[in-house]
Amino acid sequence: MKKILLSVAIAFGAFSATYAQEPYPCHTDEKTKEFVDALSPEERAQYLAEKEANELFIQEYIANNPISTSNTVEKSDVILYTIPVVFHIIHQGGPENISDEQVLNALQHMNDDYQKLNASAFQVVPEFQSRVADIQVEFKLAKKDGSGNCTNGITRTFSSATSDGDGSDRVSAVQAEHGNWPGNKYINIFVAQDIGGAAGYTMYPNNWLGASMSNGIHVLHNYVGSIGTSGSNGAHTLTHEVGHWLNLPHLWGDSNDPGIESNCNIDDGVADTPLTKGWTTCNLSGTTCDGNLDNVENFMEYSYCSKMFTEGQKARMHAALNSSTGGRNNIHTAANLAATGVSLPEVLCTADFDADYKVVCQGQTVTFDDLSYNAVTSRQWSFPGGSPATSTAENPAITYNTPGTYEVQLTVSDGSSTESKTKTAFITVLNDAASLPFTESFEGTNNIDYSFWLVENQGNNAAFDITTSVGHTGNHSAKLGNFGQAAGNKDAIISQPIDLSSISSQVTLSFRYAYRKRSASNEEWLRVFITNSCGESWVQRKTLKGSNLGNIVASGDWAPSSPADWVTVHMANITSSYWVDDFRVKFEFESDGGNNFFIDDINIYSGSSSNEPSLNLEDHELLKAFNVYPNPADNIANVSFTLEKDQNVNVSLVNMMGQNIQSHTVQANNGQNLVMLDIDTIDAGVYFINVNVGGIKQTKRLVIQ
Repeated sequence: MKKILLSVAIAFGAFSATYAQEPYPCHTDEKTKEFVDALSPEERAQYLAEKEANELFIQEYIANNPISTSNTVEKSDVILYTIPVVFHIIHQGGPENISDEQVLNALQHMNDDYQKLNASAFQVVPEFQSRVADIQVEFKLAKKDGSGNCTNGITRTFSSATSDGDGSDRVSAVQAEHGNWPGNKYINIFVAQDIGGAAGYTMYPNNWLGASMSNGIHVLHNYVGSIGTSGSNGAHTLTHEVGHWLNLPHLWGDSNDPGIESNCNIDDGVADTPLTKGWTTCNLSGTTCDGNLDNVENFMEYSYCSKMFTEGQKARMHAALNSSTGGRNNIHTAANLAATGVSLPEVLCTADFDADYKVVCQGQTVTFDDLSYNAVTSRQWSFPGGSPATSTAENPAITYNTPGTYEVQLTVSDGSSTESKTKTAFITVLNDAASLPFTESFEGTNNIDYSFWLVENQGNNAAFDITTSVGHTGNHSAKLGNFGQAAGNKDAIISQPIDLSSISSQVTLSFRYAYRKRSASNEEWLRVFITNSCGESWVQRKTLKGSNLGNIVASGDWAPSSPADWVTVHMANITSSYWVDDFRVKFEFESDGGNNFFIDDINIYSGSSSNEPSLNLEDHELLKAFNVYPNPADNIANVSFTLEKDQNVNVSLVNMMGQNIQSHTVQANNGQNLVMLDIDTIDAGVYFINVNVGGIKQTKRLVIQ
């Protein structure tokens, strides 16, 4: 048997296309080096000594507490260890904010796998049927938090740490909002959008983390359970990670690389798992090291067909649960089960709810979700302004027909006590749609709350508002005070409905923006989204990133001071499926520590694509800095140019035969202009982009791939 000297294990539980793109996504080497390198030489020696001492305890415990290996088909009904669990969902309002149902589904898979309740356990190849183990461990969501307050075992934290930062950033974000959840009292599972390249990772038991929240599991949202954002490939990911948390290595030992020859020289410290190189495919007849059949269907493999733990792995996990290392022997004690509430009866303590949409058009239906806990037996909803106005359903669907802002109230009962929750200004029903032509220069109001626009600021930091001191047209514009704002924030302004149903041939959305970086390294984003369903779903139609958004640096709190500071964008890719009566547009800015951002002169207008600008012989000097990018292009082609005065400009895409494929006339403005052409459905080949100003044409070649 080889000693296992890793302190960090990162692994996929079951894989998808991500695995195929990255051969060895189990970042054990990188994370272990990162962890150990942070220790002083004295600390490192102590750490390794403690690791070896714990391994000796594990082996002595296994020797003194033999587990029967005669378990073939039957499973025990006895639970020996109960472990409190809490899921911390870190999100920015995207799909990573998974539902309670997905969390419960993941917990069910964990319990099935650790109690031999998964149907696939009885489909293991005959050679390993006698080794399939019921681990006799159950996982329960906590009912009390680290301070003893009521919880449902699920926290939600809005933070950029979901996609930007490391594990400590995610832990800190949760602690700041929800307090401390000690790692020797709960398995803390941190669910995020991005955790650095793997599907999940955790820590082997060690005293360097012990009661810290860092003594937990990090997992991608699409590897949590098998429903919602996940699928069958995520069903056993947490089973795999909890195995590491309970001191199980991969079947091939402490190598990060499954499938290599040298893995036959190491071991996982478990007697009944044959030596193996490790698998990334489900080869049920595979033999790699000593001629014996490999246990390819083991949960600690990478084989895509996980079904089982062995009796030897069960013994090792039970030993870990009886070791003081990492506080594993505390987590299942009667005192801790009472402190975390999992041994207590269900008691109603909180009323809460949410809705699938909070901003809707007239006539739109909203579905509400009762999030109260625990043991709700009845509920009474009140929906002022909605139809119906009351409900006793768990997830009522309510239609709103009249513009306005409305509260929602929920009262729940467990039969003996009641709890209520009222959320004021919870549902906003938008006004009648604006008609074309639509123009917005932000003049006439000093507060964006009383304008045509809604603000999205889930991070509760800098937000879009109307400034009265600077604008391209007049002295008003929409400003995001991005100077001094932390990186990773997303802020947006969103229009109310605009009626495009009268369009018959062409529509153009144009706007002006002004922006500066704060340092050359800033990588900030402007994204433009549109919807044809009043916001039920959005499609991204424009992206400006980094230097394409702007490459001039201003170190101070910057504001535009001349027309040359503004860029005009023309979006000719509002296709016919969006010519509806509840069209909306959203401008979203993602920060990276840069400078301020301004929007002005938002304009939506219709016009025939055959309209050519009138001839003006003085205009031949007016078109400058003409460029087409990216080139080659495969989705969107950007046509940029600079004008010295406001002018209608025709931009056309022409094939090698001289035939017009697309033609768009835009109301271009003085200064820099950017026209977007949607080429996603255009056949690959060589084309020409013509820009025609006053009868004077300039041409550039474009390759579509």
